[in-house]
Amino acid sequence: MSPEGLAHALEGYVEALRHQVAVAEAFFFGRLTEGMEGLMYLPEDIRLRIDQIIWQTSGGQAIDPTEKESQSLIAAAIMKSVDERMDL
Repeated sequence: MSPEGLAHALEGYVEALRHQVAVAEAFFFGRLTEGMEGLMYLPEDIRLRIDQIIWQTSGGQAIDPTEKESQSLIAAAIMKSVDERMDL
């Protein structure tokens, strides 16, 4: 891969991570509509992983995303997914 191609691929990867962080931020600050819309634009495998993290963290209990505590849980799950994607 050329240096330009590698740079372009890395820029795309970083931009995808930024988008995911922005979605987490929307949930954390209670902007539910923005957060839900942002989730829809994440790749399916990322959404599934976030759902899995939420399911595990909540002990298999359903959550209500309109509740502040649930929004914080969703934000934390999204950030854990970012962490995993970065392999930290």
